[in-house]
Amino acid sequence: MNTTRRIRAAAAGVGLLAVVALTACSGGGAAPSPSQGGGDELTTFTPAATGEVDKITWNVFQGEPQTIDPYRSADYTPNMINSNLCENLLVQTPEFEIEPNLASSFSNPDPLTWVYELRDDVTFWDGTPMTADDVVYSLTRNLTDPTSFYNYLYFNVDSIEKTGEHQVTIRLKAPDYLLNEELSNYAGVVVKKDFAEAAGEAFGTPETGVMCTGPFQFEKWTQGQSITVSRYDGYWDAERTAKAKEIEFTFLTDDAAIVSGLQSGQIDGTFGVPVSGVAQLKASGVGSYHQGPAPLETTLVVANPDGPLANADVRKALQMAIDWKGIGTQVYGGLGTPSALQTPPSAYGFAAEELAEYADSVATDGTAQIEEAKKIVDGLPADVKADSISLVVPQQSETQQFGIAVKDAADKIGLTFELEVVPATGYSNYLYDPETRGDTDLLYTQFWPGIPNPLDWIAATAVTAGLFNQSGYSGVDDLYYEAVGTADEKERAALVVDIEKKLYEEMGPMFPGVELRNDVFMNKRITGAPAAFAYTYYPWAAHLGAAE
Repeated sequence: MNTTRRIRAAAAGVGLLAVVALTACSGGGAAPSPSQGGGDELTTFTPAATGEVDKITWNVFQGEPQTIDPYRSADYTPNMINSNLCENLLVQTPEFEIEPNLASSFSNPDPLTWVYELRDDVTFWDGTPMTADDVVYSLTRNLTDPTSFYNYLYFNVDSIEKTGEHQVTIRLKAPDYLLNEELSNYAGVVVKKDFAEAAGEAFGTPETGVMCTGPFQFEKWTQGQSITVSRYDGYWDAERTAKAKEIEFTFLTDDAAIVSGLQSGQIDGTFGVPVSGVAQLKASGVGSYHQGPAPLETTLVVANPDGPLANADVRKALQMAIDWKGIGTQVYGGLGTPSALQTPPSAYGFAAEELAEYADSVATDGTAQIEEAKKIVDGLPADVKADSISLVVPQQSETQQFGIAVKDAADKIGLTFELEVVPATGYSNYLYDPETRGDTDLLYTQFWPGIPNPLDWIAATAVTAGLFNQSGYSGVDDLYYEAVGTADEKERAALVVDIEKKLYEEMGPMFPGVELRNDVFMNKRITGAPAAFAYTYYPWAAHLGAAE
């Protein structure tokens, strides 16, 4: 469901660093293997905090958000902040489980009805209680507002009604066994109705902020510098009461500046630690470095249905020729493991057993298969081989290394290939704006799902209505809608496998790439952050506190 990308800032240009990385991708090197993960064990949480702290400065590695309106938040920057402010009916935990949250329970009395019992002890930051009217307003906004990033998930919803003082009922046009879990992301966000209506288009802006129920409340937004939030002492969940009285979110994007800030103590912590600075930070003694599981995949998206990549053999040959193992090891410092399918294992969810079995049947170790790919290219029509394939990547260290590795693969098998590097600040326009994208054939992305469910991943990337289906691919629509409406989990899982088979055989609209780990660095005075990838919809910062 989610269409977010991770883009780290460049510490260097394409130059020598990219050339060295390309060479390493082609032939191996001294970096640790993906299975070693840089020598760090995976963990879900860092050691628990032992007490409170007055203030924490946390860096948002992708820079300043355009808004903190949760309906328009589907990227690292706004979600990393919003997840501590605005809550959802359900919650997805760092263990990748979905549990009740603002809704204390839910039921599915018949295939067309979902009923949500609401907590009666939740208040907004102004002290007023969360009501069923607030919940109906919040969900209806996703249903009716086509500019919401979560609107497309409501395609089966017929109505949303208050059916009791603390009860809301969703009625469907057709059975939907995905929607309920989606209410653990901002498809199920709850905001204060009166505040949002009064704010209008100013909702989520620096001047107005938001009004929600989370463990932190919006304080101020100093544009170009930081967003400050403070602990909400009336928060309903004692287990997630914030230990930090204040958090300042800063917006450094330059790798060198982030590493320097962490070493000096100017920044207390960050997710997405710059690969180039990990060894330096670990050796510095100023803090702790941790890795955790994540449903993140760095890969390529087919963006043009009419170019040379309209030919499935071209797609297959290129994917086969890319050294995904080398990319995971060298470009991502051992954090990347080649994924057999376009959906990575951490997002297999309810179909984990079935998808793992199919993935094993088609998996390779990710090493480039140049000779096999050449044979495919040799059989292509001459005009197809002559037609140039274009790839656009943002102007940042890792992404440029990634792009050069892809171009190197294309060159080796005889495909005509052009790599374009564009400013990182405007790169998202290529992903979302067809006019900016034009006839670009491939786009770099680092994708994560809205929930740990393969149907969510497929919905966003491979279904016609999906927000992240840039090429308009429609080959699995019927199978997808059948799966969403199938009550039996085993039958649903079998349909998901059929979808993944078709996507793999057609090698589109997204290539299998490298699954990444999450990582986090914290100054030694603080601890508690989830190491697992949980900062997009879960109130992760509530766990931050004193290390001693």
